[in-house]
Amino acid sequence: MKISGNIPAKERKKGNTSPYFKEGLIPSIIYGGNTDPIMVAVDTIQLKKRFEEGGFYSKIFEVEIGDKKEAVVVKSIQRHKVKNNPIHVDFQRVDEKTRIVISVPVEFTNQEQSPGLKQGGILNVVRRDIELSCLANNIPENFIISLEGKEIGDDIRLSSVTLGEGMKPTILGRDFMLATIQAPKVEKEPEPEETTEESSEESKEGLKEGTEDKKEEAKSEE
Repeated sequence: MKISGNIPAKERKKGNTSPYFKEGLIPSIIYGGNTDPIMVAVDTIQLKKRFEEGGFYSKIFEVEIGDKKEAVVVKSIQRHKVKNNPIHVDFQRVDEKTRIVISVPVEFTNQEQSPGLKQGGILNVVRRDIELSCLANNIPENFIISLEGKEIGDDIRLSSVTLGEGMKPTILGRDFMLATIQAPKVEKEPEPEETTEESSEESKEGLKEGTEDKKEEAKSEE
């Protein structure tokens, strides 16, 4: 299996998690396989570093707990409702025979070679990743789809992706859409309002009546 990096950690006890946050650690759990779950606290800086490298949920990492190492994938991250920082991580143990469900990011390339985009078309991405089932020793980091030759009105579907051996999308029996090349939106200028003869006549009458009223007021003041 390809290991994409390590994440230092230490074992923790159940209960109050505040001391771990003060140490710069994130309470976590490692589960799966034929071994009991382990409660750990992982290094916040290293976890953030791995996240920023990209493909975070489709990579295998080694969690280092002292002299012990656990090969894992990240299953979920719980975040603070206000601050949005990670407050808990779930890791799943894996080995070469483990079949896992992961989300693999999709990357669209050669946009400059798409006639549709050159004409002002817009790339509308429907799905930014593909959820699939695969063996832990055969996890793709991403799927690259070329937009070369794509015209306005073309769509890109699952069939545009070449899946490796043993890979199966979790959505079966459907060639679902990943993206489309849409025509540019043209904003229509507001049409000028036409003044009808009737409204013009009404305006003239209103003006005439107003003038007559002023004359009457002037006479009465005299």
